[in-house]
Amino acid sequence: MNFHEKIAVQLYSVRKEMEANLEETLRLLSELGVKNVQLDGMRGNPPLEVARLLKKYDLNVVGMHIKHDRFFNDLDGIIEEAYLFDCKTIYDKYIEEEDQNEAGYRKTKRALLDVAYKLSPLGFRVGLHNPEYDFKTEIDGRMMMDFVTDPENGISIYAEPDTYWISASDIDPVEYIKRYSGRAPIIHMKDYIPGFDLTDMDNNLTEIGSGTVDFKSVIEWGEQNGVEYYCIEQDRSKLDMFKSLEVSLNALKNIRISGC
Repeated sequence: MNFHEKIAVQLYSVRKEMEANLEETLRLLSELGVKNVQLDGMRGNPPLEVARLLKKYDLNVVGMHIKHDRFFNDLDGIIEEAYLFDCKTIYDKYIEEEDQNEAGYRKTKRALLDVAYKLSPLGFRVGLHNPEYDFKTEIDGRMMMDFVTDPENGISIYAEPDTYWISASDIDPVEYIKRYSGRAPIIHMKDYIPGFDLTDMDNNLTEIGSGTVDFKSVIEWGEQNGVEYYCIEQDRSKLDMFKSLEVSLNALKNIRISGC
């Protein structure tokens, strides 16, 4: 498969648009040539309607972001949604603030592993979205993300690296993702402009091709190490969001990889 066919869009990018008009949002994504999407909640829409319209516009769900607390108290609901959207790759989207400490990270790993033990025999993959908090926190001598994703008894939590947050932490995304060979089916593709405060996403987050992230090298590595989808996530933009996504989509499609 050509890597261009592996480009996806995280629907968090169009969360406001989905709240305002779900069908128009999905129609416009389809017109941009989007084929693959990653879910991030229903945004006030009935799940059955979301599923119907995704099918209508031929949008394939390749991953799902699930709220942190649901891994502790709503496993049945997660399973129901996974089968509704025909997607068994699920990620804890964001560890809540009260759990952003060593005890919370240990509790999170335990909860995600418990879910993975139960669901892996059914073909599920359970993962953690690359955190923007405590990126360099160490537990048992391991960086927090490494600690959570380290295998246990043959089961591991999958990583979902995010090129923006890795870059914002002054780490080379290409070097960082190498530790997750075969364990990162989805990478979040977000560009970064240095020189601003970590929290200043209005200025340090930009469309792909306008910042410093070496996406060509990310994709070259990904094509050799099991990456299945390169997922654009644009948390915010100074452009109209559909224009923003179009810019990033075109930038990725213009990348040329030998043999792809």
